[in-house]
This record gives sequence, C-alpha cells and structure tokens, in this order.
Amino acid sequence: MFKKVKDILSDYVSIDSSLITPEAALVADLGLSSFDVVNVVVEFEDEFNIEIADRDIRSLTTVNDILAYIQARV
Repeated sequence: MFKKVKDILSDYVSIDSSLITPEAALVADLGLSSFDVVNVVVEFEDEFNIEIADRDIRSLTTVNDILAYIQARV
C-alpha cells in the first residue's frame, strides 16, 4: 500500500521521491499545497475505492496518517 500512496504523491511533489517516507509531512516536508492535498485525496479515493470525508482531510498531515486512514477503510 505504501508504494501506491508514494506513487500518487510523487506526481505532486517537486522533490526526489526517495524523500517520500511514512514520517514525511505532506505540507512541511513534501511541499504540497492545500490544492495538491485535495487532488491527492481524490486519487486515493479512486485508487482504493474509499470515500474520505472532508472533515477527515485536515487530520491527514503525514504519509503515515494517510496509510492508517486507508488501511482502516479497505
């Protein structure tokens, strides 16, 4: 699952994809904008066939947060 999440995130970051680690913060470390976060959420929903509630998006601040959220719903 981490590989799929990393692949999606790598389309939105301008840094080396090797820096996308489970501990990486989406905004501070990966440089995602709020618009990027919304776009990756849509891709995660499509890829994993889940729905991420708007209120939950704010809690997804690290790659680990995304992984835990997706794992709890698939």
